[in-house]
Amino acid sequence: MTSRDEVIGDTLFNLGVDLNREETVGGAIDRTLTAVRTTLGDTAITVWRCRNKHGGNLENARSPEQLSPPLFSSERDTGRSARIPSPDAALIKRCFTADVPVRTDGVAGPISPNDNRWLPRQELFVPVDSERVLSVGWNHHDLATALDESGVRDVLERAAGLLAAALDRISSQTRDPTGEIASEIRLGAFQQAIEDAADGVAILDDEAYVYIDRTHVDMYGFDSKQELLGRSWRELYAANEAARIEKEAFDALERGGHWQGQVTGSRPDGTTFPAELSLTMVTPSRMVCTVRDVTDREARERELSLKERALDEAGTSIQITDPTQPGNPLVYVNEEFVQLTGYERSAALGRNPRFLQGPGSDSETTKRIRTAIETEQPITTKLRNYTAEGEPYWAKLSVTPVRDANGIVTNYIGVQHDITGQRRRIRELRDQTERLELVLSGTETGIGEWDFSTNTVTLDATLREAVGASPTTIDEWQAIVYPEDRERAADALRRPIETGDPAAETIRIGTDDSEVTWIDLHTVASDAGNGSASVLAMGRDATKRSERVKWASKLFDQGPLLFVQTRAVGGEAVIEACDRSFSDALGYEREMVVGQPLSEFYDDSSADSLQTDGYERALSGDLTVAERTLVTTDGDTVPCLLRAIPRTVDDEVVGTDVLFIDISEREKYTRRLEAVFNSPHQFTALVRPNKIVTDVNDTLVTRIGVDRSTIVGEPIDKFPWLNLDPSHGLTVCEAVNHAGDGELVQTEGELQGSDGLARIDVSFKPIRNAAGEITLIAVEGKDITVKTRQRQHLQVFQRVVRHNVRNDLNKLVGWTAILAEEPDADCRQDHLRRLTRIFDGWERLTNKMQVIDRAIREIPHDESTVNIAEVTETAATAAQENNPDATIAVSIDAADGTVSRWLTHPLTEAIKNAVAAGDRADPYVNVSVKQADNGWLQIVVADDGPGMPDIERGVLVTGEETPLQHGSGLGIWLIRMLVSVLGGEIDVEVTDTGTEVVLRVPTSSVNRNPALVAPEQMS
Repeated sequence: MTSRDEVIGDTLFNLGVDLNREETVGGAIDRTLTAVRTTLGDTAITVWRCRNKHGGNLENARSPEQLSPPLFSSERDTGRSARIPSPDAALIKRCFTADVPVRTDGVAGPISPNDNRWLPRQELFVPVDSERVLSVGWNHHDLATALDESGVRDVLERAAGLLAAALDRISSQTRDPTGEIASEIRLGAFQQAIEDAADGVAILDDEAYVYIDRTHVDMYGFDSKQELLGRSWRELYAANEAARIEKEAFDALERGGHWQGQVTGSRPDGTTFPAELSLTMVTPSRMVCTVRDVTDREARERELSLKERALDEAGTSIQITDPTQPGNPLVYVNEEFVQLTGYERSAALGRNPRFLQGPGSDSETTKRIRTAIETEQPITTKLRNYTAEGEPYWAKLSVTPVRDANGIVTNYIGVQHDITGQRRRIRELRDQTERLELVLSGTETGIGEWDFSTNTVTLDATLREAVGASPTTIDEWQAIVYPEDRERAADALRRPIETGDPAAETIRIGTDDSEVTWIDLHTVASDAGNGSASVLAMGRDATKRSERVKWASKLFDQGPLLFVQTRAVGGEAVIEACDRSFSDALGYEREMVVGQPLSEFYDDSSADSLQTDGYERALSGDLTVAERTLVTTDGDTVPCLLRAIPRTVDDEVVGTDVLFIDISEREKYTRRLEAVFNSPHQFTALVRPNKIVTDVNDTLVTRIGVDRSTIVGEPIDKFPWLNLDPSHGLTVCEAVNHAGDGELVQTEGELQGSDGLARIDVSFKPIRNAAGEITLIAVEGKDITVKTRQRQHLQVFQRVVRHNVRNDLNKLVGWTAILAEEPDADCRQDHLRRLTRIFDGWERLTNKMQVIDRAIREIPHDESTVNIAEVTETAATAAQENNPDATIAVSIDAADGTVSRWLTHPLTEAIKNAVAAGDRADPYVNVSVKQADNGWLQIVVADDGPGMPDIERGVLVTGEETPLQHGSGLGIWLIRMLVSVLGGEIDVEVTDTGTEVVLRVPTSSVNRNPALVAPEQMS
């Protein structure tokens, strides 16, 4: 619904309410004419009434040929109705017989030149009752401002219907003063008008509905009028709402015969809606009820309220002016405007915003604002305004015109951002820049400013000399940057504005390779976080790098800058001037810092250094860079790098300019990196692309058991402490090459250490510097030995269950069937012994599986040791008990012979396997133990059998077997897995005289440190 439709609806609704209270015919007609005129504008509006006393019913009037036209006169008129000729009878008859208002072309006949009457050229007629007609007429010149014809027809019909109802009510009261007769309600044109109206209309008699229109029925959610006729109005409201209406409305009805207010209607489906209800008593028992659903209006009001609240809470000053009023006054200001300017709304509204200007406001700026408003153009500028107390403030003002659908400016919206603090910070930053230039003097480092809001570039003399040019605009700067580096250079300037973080890039200046100059550029937003579009940058020629230049170029990378100025007073450093950055960082007011000894803001160690010889060296220029620790008001420490420059007056050193660089964040980052690098659960080495090791962490040093100095500075492949899985097709050097090309390499391998071999998950990760170059490769390994062994354990178990047990079950089925049918007792006994051997084999298999399982879980945490002689004797004795006829010879030559007690299991199994290898009655086995050069023990178990099968040899040496070939038993796997868990190695040599199984295991003196066990081993 348009705003015009809303105005018409409100006007006619109010007309209905007013007519319900009107007691005279003339008053009712006057109210109707006023409402129509308000709706249609300056037109001729007239109520015509027949003066033929016997011709009241015009529908039964004879034709004009039969009877002279009845006389019609203007009963009431408004607007330009004076001396307009009255309509004839034929026209009036058409009005009463037509279904729609009758349209004519206005007054017929010529008008004399001296006739100055205003005469309508178009008219619409609509009947009111049996003797009255309502007409509206307008001149052709008014057509541009009039409603369309359908709109005028609708207004006339509704107004005529409301007037007819009022006249009927007034005349019935005259005929029946008591108002108690049960007469039928005559509707006529009134009925049609109220049926078509947007407002619901009903008539109640003794609080029950005797008439109700369609709008009323639909509004309250019923299907038909019959559902409400005869029912009480209370049924359309909740009980508490009905009680409230009765209390408020009925008292008013008794006093003045009318009540209007807000109500909440209820529908049969349980929903409710807000409404405006109007009640008018027409007789002591009868009242007219009009109701309007205001759901949409309240929604709009809530929306407007929400928008106004959003403007009030926008956090920025907003003002709206109305240029259609004289002087373009303020019609709205939000709460932030009040807070910024100090003017209450009542003091600001109705005035042009110029009242905020004062003696310090720039006349050129205010002129530009006035010109923009006069030309209906938007503008953004900075100006100085004044608060209600006369205090000046700087604002960034944006003024935008708001246009309606026809393009006409209806309002101006002004947004003020308080930039007083920003301008102050810019001034302070410029002061800092000047001081920084002083600090950097002689370092070949220059400073420049890039302001994107003004498209300007300002370089100091040092930077202009470094780049060999003097650009004054950003476009000119881009033109001197080497084409391939322009995108990186632009990003280095834009990034601090967008993120607030400093940026650094090394770029080339020039367009010819032979004349290219490399520049290190370090940038920072001039006022990060405050909407700044300006960047400060330090630049230096990267070709010649001195230590001072390196230090200066990293200032912004190191951390925030803090500046103070000292004066020597009796040999002591007293702070003479203090930058806000210094006082804010330590939590002091600037006034509390100035005049205090510098040592008051140091920790004890830094204060001692200052008072011993630090200040004397600074005054002489010998102290260039030093580490100092500042202390905040809360007692927290701030680690800094200090740069001190002697300050002279008349060639005499009077103090120092001191620049502190807050490196606390850098130290935190360094500590985090060190914590990751020195993780006890990860082996880490740093390698250059040329394969030289630059550093290794403590975990790796401890694990491989060598001194760090023997690894750092040497090629990574010089020591065979890392071997990659051959199935991945990469050597260590090849993996470093791939990482040096930017590729992340992930593989598995074995780490050789003093406590044996460890299976590791290893990665080679490229590390880049700020220029994107790969300078290091991080070699990181994680121990997955236990995980690998558990996987092998599960695979062996599955193989045994799938192969060995299945074969034994087949044997059991066969021998059981034979046993069942064997009649001979001795033969049955032989079959039974065969079955018993199978069950005994299962028991041995189960025991071995339990040993392997316990070993994998307990060995990493079991530090108990025994002498190798005891282990060897126990293993040999166990094997001898199984085969008393075997000869087992033992020889031990080991000074340090303490090993894990778990070695007994694999050694016993190896000796038993050697005894059974020849399948002879008197086998010979030799067991020898000796000390190896690396402190390990070498145990050789030699037999005189035909030689170990290749499949068993493969299981012992590599721990692998093919899916189609299986080892003869779990004993071979027990040897392999337990020796591996102990960190040892196995080798097998087959000769013409038999087989030698060699076990190499670490002694307890080089056994693993439980603190270095990986997390997955602790589970």
